[in-house]
Amino acid sequence: MLINLTEVLRLPAARAAGIEVLAGSPEEVRIRWVHSSEVYEMGSLLAGGELLLTTGLGLHGRTSEQLAAYVRRLADAGCAALAIELGRSFFEVPEPMVAEARRTGLVLLALTKVVPFERFGEDFHELLLHRRLGAAAQGEVLLQELVAEVLAGAGLRALLDAVSRTAGCAVELYDPDDQLVERSSTRSVEAEGTTLAQVRAAGTLLGRLVFRAPDTDRLRTIADRAAVAVALELGRLRGPGSVRDPAESLLTDLLADAVHTPGEVRRRLDDLGWRCSPDRPLLPLAVDLDPRVPLAEETAAVAATAHTAYGGALVTTVAGGPARIRRATEEWYADLAARLGRRPLVAATTPVADPAAVGPGLQDARTLLRDARDFGVRSRLTRPRDLAMHQLLSALPAERLERFIADQIGLLVEHDRRHASTLVRTLDALLRAGGSKQAAAVELGIRRQTLYARIQRIESLLGADLADPLHRTGLAAALVAWRVRTGIDP
Repeated sequence: MLINLTEVLRLPAARAAGIEVLAGSPEEVRIRWVHSSEVYEMGSLLAGGELLLTTGLGLHGRTSEQLAAYVRRLADAGCAALAIELGRSFFEVPEPMVAEARRTGLVLLALTKVVPFERFGEDFHELLLHRRLGAAAQGEVLLQELVAEVLAGAGLRALLDAVSRTAGCAVELYDPDDQLVERSSTRSVEAEGTTLAQVRAAGTLLGRLVFRAPDTDRLRTIADRAAVAVALELGRLRGPGSVRDPAESLLTDLLADAVHTPGEVRRRLDDLGWRCSPDRPLLPLAVDLDPRVPLAEETAAVAATAHTAYGGALVTTVAGGPARIRRATEEWYADLAARLGRRPLVAATTPVADPAAVGPGLQDARTLLRDARDFGVRSRLTRPRDLAMHQLLSALPAERLERFIADQIGLLVEHDRRHASTLVRTLDALLRAGGSKQAAAVELGIRRQTLYARIQRIESLLGADLADPLHRTGLAAALVAWRVRTGIDP
């Protein structure tokens, strides 16, 4: 527990010592402990947050450089404030110490009257004990109130709203993978800084609470009790006595490879009314959820268009050839993008007609999604064919890949870096548009005349002819290799 230095200076021992502030701002400093020492090398023995008291005996006879170094080492060690008793070693605090304290931001105090240092320690310990007992009492009352919210069964959002009202700031819950699970809905003014609290149960990390306000003693008390209440709420939702959604349960088990026989998969699919046959295959998908949006909101949008559990999803597709399935998948993606209000990254694998292939299909989709992220793909519907070139090039030795990129587009990348230009992006847009200058100009948001000038500059820098199919193929492969190597999408 930390206490503001201004409160410490109001304690009886401090008032009796006739303290003068020579450097720093006591109101901006928080004290962890009060300590006294005459050791010159004290800087290496501190843990940080101390108010250090000294008579200056260990400083007597030191040079100006050594006095400044003493203050500097204390500041580097995290010492919060230094108080020097006058009248024994010094009649006034040496100027080199004052100057160094001002430079480093260390609070420097002069004690103009003699007060035993033990009284400083006793007063501080009594204040600290009082604060801790008071915080504990307040914390227990708060915990009882939050547990009552859990028992009322209003849900996670209502619980976070109750915590937010008490804390006076926005509160968010993230899972162990840093996916936003839920946030408080109450309006509050956000301050600079955050306070974190881990949510644990039986030694297992369930997530973390983020309070959008700086860490203080009061907020720390609230955060610790809130973490207990949230753990209880999560246990109520997911504990042994809770009823899991059968669809979510099946997909979660498939993703975890916890379904051991094809017969079990078929039975559970039939129980859900999900068809998986040659005339109605299932398309395994992996959806990249936005970690800034509550999980329930994201999965609700996906669930409205597909069978879903967290990032995995299954869509019942129409029978037919690859072209027909592709059109149906693109229609589904357009519907999902409209519901989410953004174009998410989605990995789609080959439709499966055998229940035994559903689990492996979901795993393949998850792998494809991870590869797409690594290769710089951010917002599109991605299929295995879309990453075939990426995967082929990623198998090359790193030095060979680097040489290929340098030979093909190295001068272009360097030009963009030096001049903050967008020639790499222009080349990428032109090649993806199949050489159509009109389509590329529309995508880039520039006039065709501007595009012509950029094309001329690209050809001049690279010595390439963008009308030559072989040149375009080499440059397109180099852009893919650049994505593979850097994870950047132009």
